[in-house]
Amino acid sequence: MDKKVFLAVDLGAGSGRIMATIYNGSNLTLEEVSRWASEPVKIGEAFHWEVNNIFANIVEGLRKAKSIYGNAIVSLGIDTWGVDYGLLDKDGKLLNLPYIYRDTRTDGMMDSVFNKVSKEDIYKKTGIQFMFFNTIFQIRAEVEKLKNIDKADSFLMMPDLLAYMLTGVKVNERTNASTTQFYNPFNKDWDFDILEKIGAPTKIFKNGFAECGDVIGSLRPELQAELGDIKVVAVASHDTASAVAATPTQSDVPAYINSGTWSLPGVELQSPIATDASFAENFTNEVGYNSTIRFLKNVTGMWLVQKSKEVWKANNCDMSYKELEAEAEKVEAGRTIFDPDAPEFVMPENMPKAIADHCKAKGLNVPETHGQIFRAIQESIANKYKYVFDTIEKLSGAKIEEINIMGGGSKDAMLNQFTANATGKVVKAGPTESTALGNAIMQMKASGDVASVKEGRKIVADSFDIKTFVPQK
Repeated sequence: MDKKVFLAVDLGAGSGRIMATIYNGSNLTLEEVSRWASEPVKIGEAFHWEVNNIFANIVEGLRKAKSIYGNAIVSLGIDTWGVDYGLLDKDGKLLNLPYIYRDTRTDGMMDSVFNKVSKEDIYKKTGIQFMFFNTIFQIRAEVEKLKNIDKADSFLMMPDLLAYMLTGVKVNERTNASTTQFYNPFNKDWDFDILEKIGAPTKIFKNGFAECGDVIGSLRPELQAELGDIKVVAVASHDTASAVAATPTQSDVPAYINSGTWSLPGVELQSPIATDASFAENFTNEVGYNSTIRFLKNVTGMWLVQKSKEVWKANNCDMSYKELEAEAEKVEAGRTIFDPDAPEFVMPENMPKAIADHCKAKGLNVPETHGQIFRAIQESIANKYKYVFDTIEKLSGAKIEEINIMGGGSKDAMLNQFTANATGKVVKAGPTESTALGNAIMQMKASGDVASVKEGRKIVADSFDIKTFVPQK
């Protein structure tokens, strides 16, 4: 067959890119088409996403893709981070540039919401873990502080807003909607009881939901005249949901770690778990493709290494990962194990010092050399993964046979091996570009090139080098 090209618009909090997934009828290959920075802008005292610049970069990337692939382009899909959104007036115009999730307007909003509805009630209805930047707290800030939400006519999450800018069609895709903490995965709808209690105008949540693999629409006429009839498809628009969709496994209960600066270890379930026990452990139930559930927990990942390397570099010691691994190999196994999610590691000025101070306070062996610190971080993350997966098995009753590690962290052979050792599970590592591949699989489902996600996962497994790590003593 002639090759088909599916464009994944993959947006992160610091940059955006367009990846071309090329399908020849049996295998997939990936090519980067364009990449750009998408830093937030400060207007007054508030931080916003410059969504018009993001949109302009997407269109420019589509022009470049068109010049390379021509009529082989079938469709595009958009995935982004969660929780952020745009508000449109009755004429379809943005009330303001979307706020960045870390903007300080959410200060005090958790308590404000809990005065209206209890934490336990929110969790039982949404299954989402509590973080200060969740959309529920952003919307409460709109009501209590900004007081302009009554002018809104429509609410769209970031990928849905960009799809609207491309097509003129307003619709919300479920995977990103589930990050709001007012989407009810049991009822598969917005939880209007929570929205009413926090004072949100429920009329703005009226656009309906798109399912993964639905065609949202064609490009607006002025874009179609230039770029051709490229369909815009609803993919798993939360980037982690796209990554999980590409998990190269045929297991009925896929276990995965989306590994990078932060890690997301979890399993794919058919229904949410929002019990007292999962609430106590702060597990989250994010929606995946076909309303599956990503039952997972946020864990601090390679952030600890990245921040340590920054300090070492500033002190004229810019060691590569390979050099750090070589030093770590000389260190006694299990010398120092600490909790990587301790609050001291959120934003320290000096990460190695923060780790040393934490270990000293806890009565642990204090890591001092680069190798000791690097190994302590790697083994501590691996042991946290063990704790998370042991807890998942208790809470869900699922038996995990193997763990699939995806994302940039899948290239970290030492951490992958430590994870296998700590969990006692076989670890499969790769692909690195799982988010773009999961985005493409949903587009292939829309085009009829795959019949199911399971078939798409098989193609991913056959197309990319997946490394296996077996538990060692």
